[in-house]
This record gives sequence, structure tokens and C-alpha cells, in this order.
Amino acid sequence: MPAITLENITDAVINHGDKGKTNPRLHEIYSSLVKHLHAFQREVNLTTEELEIGRQFLFKLATPNQDFPNGEIHLMTDCLGISEVSILLEDNKNHGTTEMNVEGPLFIEGLPERANGALVGEIGANDKPLFVTNKFQDKHGKPLANAIVDVWQPNGDGFYFVQRDYLPKWNFYGRFHTDASGNLNFATVVPGDYPVPTSGPTGSMLQQLGRHGYRAAHIHYIVRATGHDDFTTMMYFNHSPYVDSDTIFSVKDFRVDIVKHDNAAELKARGLDKPFYTLEYTFVIP
Repeated sequence: MPAITLENITDAVINHGDKGKTNPRLHEIYSSLVKHLHAFQREVNLTTEELEIGRQFLFKLATPNQDFPNGEIHLMTDCLGISEVSILLEDNKNHGTTEMNVEGPLFIEGLPERANGALVGEIGANDKPLFVTNKFQDKHGKPLANAIVDVWQPNGDGFYFVQRDYLPKWNFYGRFHTDASGNLNFATVVPGDYPVPTSGPTGSMLQQLGRHGYRAAHIHYIVRATGHDDFTTMMYFNHSPYVDSDTIFSVKDFRVDIVKHDNAAELKARGLDKPFYTLEYTFVIP
């Protein structure tokens, strides 16, 4: 190996090995990453002191905290738009179907089974009851019968149950099965907008860049249907003040409007003493 210089170090790092014979795809990713990282260092003239600050930042990202038991690396890739770029690349081939979206860091395996039409969480005094009607079909219009649908969302105040000790386990999380016609109904609340937790390193970055940390109100879905790849998406609400400035850049065209109902007869039929809301959406699964 020749003496390392600023001019040859990038090629030296890339070619230090079998040049992809063992794992061609890994070597392709690795080579491009090294090229871009070294180019970035040259472009900003990164100092050793700044590099150490970056290392410490990465250590903090990997450290568990109250809001993120597995650390904040997932959150950081979301806030940098990295997660959404991968989704856009993958979803680019799906035309005429509901758009894919990121899973987010707060999906939890083992969601409880809930019956079609069930209420998925506790309705608080200030919450807005919401009744959701969904239909699931393929791009040819064929209903997806007995599909597994995982649904999760924050409560009306914008908190997932794992973020607050006072919230019941599995609050607003549930696993459903569509009926023979591909239909699914459930009762919930209009989810609240919320800021991503800002007490950790991700929040520090957002603050120092003058960025707000708010997520637009949304509901998460994962759909598992026979003959289809697992499909993950998010349904956003047009009334959210953050729908055009979501901090993880994942709001695209999947936006819905809710309909308010305050007629006395409708309230009585639902057994409610305050206005409620409804929405309908048909999913087209690639």
C-alpha cells in the first residue's frame, strides 16, 4: 500500500478487501457511503474536534431513554428524511395504489386482537370520538378478505401508551381482521398532533437548527394479506396545522378529512353526549 494521502485515502478504504467478491451488494453500499462521507469531510473541512462531537452524538443516539427504549437512531433517520427517501424509492414502482410510508419507532410486536368495530382505546374527557370505516382491496378492485390489519396511533393529546405511565397498556393499538368483503371498522379518537420527544440528542439537533419537532396527526397501518407483501402506511389528517411541515417529511397524498356529527339523533344513536367524527377510506394494496 502506498503512503496514504488526502488524494488516495478514499480509494484505499474502498479497495481494502476483496472488492465485493464476498458480498457484492454490501460492497456497493459501502463504497458509495465511503465516497460520500469523505467528500462531506472535505467539503466542510471537518476538524478532529467536530468529528469527536459527532461521535459523542452518535453514542447518545444509541443510548436508551424513557421515550425510546432502543435509543433514538430510528428517530434520527426519520428527522433527517432518510427513512422517507427509502420509502419513496421503494414506492416509486407502485402506481394507482395507496402510498407506502414509514413504520415509525413506536410500533410494537404483539398487538392485541380486537373485533371488527371495537373501540381501540380510552376516550378522554377532551377527546373527539372518531368512527373509522375502511375497505381493503387490490389494484383490480378485488376485496382482501381476512387480511390482518395492525392499527396504532397516539391518543387525543398526542401520546402513545409507551410514552406515559398513566396510559393503559395497548391504548389505541390493535390487530384486526377484515371481513369477507374486505371491510374493517373501528372506534377511536381523533389523534393529536405531537412533537417528537425533544429531551434527547435528536431534540437538541432540531433546536439548534431552528426546526420544530411536530408530527402531523396520523394513524398507522400495517396490512398483511395473502399474495401481497406486507404493506405499511400512515393516514394523515388535513385539519392538522403541521400537515405541510411534518418534521419527518412523510406527508404526501394520503390525507383524509373527517366529518363532524352533532345532530341530537345521531348522538343518541351512538350513545354519546358530545359531537363525534367519521371518516371513510378505501385502501388499494399493491
